[in-house]
Amino acid sequence: MSNFRILAVSSVFLSTTLFAQYNPENHVVTVSSYDLRYLSDVEEGSSEERKELFETYFKKMNESSDLLISNLVLGHYFGGSSNQVKQMAEWKSLADADAWLVSGGDRRKKAWPDKEERKAFLDNYNKYWVGNHTDLAVRELVASRVKRYNKGADENTIVSVQTRNLKPMSEVEEGSSEEREKLLDEFFEKAVMKNDKVLSHRELRHYWSGTLGGGDFYYVEVREYKSLEDMNNPGWAEVNEKAWPDEEERKAYWEKVGKYFNPGHTDLGIHWNFVKLTKR
Repeated sequence: MSNFRILAVSSVFLSTTLFAQYNPENHVVTVSSYDLRYLSDVEEGSSEERKELFETYFKKMNESSDLLISNLVLGHYFGGSSNQVKQMAEWKSLADADAWLVSGGDRRKKAWPDKEERKAFLDNYNKYWVGNHTDLAVRELVASRVKRYNKGADENTIVSVQTRNLKPMSEVEEGSSEEREKLLDEFFEKAVMKNDKVLSHRELRHYWSGTLGGGDFYYVEVREYKSLEDMNNPGWAEVNEKAWPDEEERKAYWEKVGKYFNPGHTDLGIHWNFVKLTKR
């Protein structure tokens, strides 16, 4: 069995009842971290061989089941360890995630039917990994506000991961969760979907990870860009002007939505997205 699993849900999660999401229309995202061996520590290893092995493995595994909806494979860019790889895997439910995990051996047998060829490939593949992982988060993906990048890409992209802080509803004057979600839907439809610099967008809410209640309610925003330049200059001012051409209406919108947020954000990471390993 491969030491590197696309999904990693800790044993404490898998041994408990798999509860449904808060909103059954939403999906589940698991976030896991793995460590690569430095090439200098890999006997008879090379960057060329590693690239070929990884692309082959992920292509076969990504196509081996429809249970895995999408999977971002994120490498080091800014922050963290240079040998760390994170994965954000999307599932319809935790039951699907569990089924994917336990079927790994059968899927590898199907991908490499010959036992000796399978063993030789996986031995070569596994030598590039330390062999352990860390489960970082299990979150709820707001399925109605997902922007997917369905075009082919040969060059790796940039993914930024940030938190946004929502005020507790009790602190929002004349506010409601219905109005807040309607305003966020409007921004997604009019701005995020219209901004060509944002290749993909995911909004991850509390599920089993992080805190809920007793203070700010934060969600994790995952956005993909073609380059670091696009990330640093995403052009929101121009997009917003097109989305709300009337200045007074635009001002009124931002005053409304602003009352639901506390200022600032937290940068959780900026990563390379390895497009040849990713499932869209």
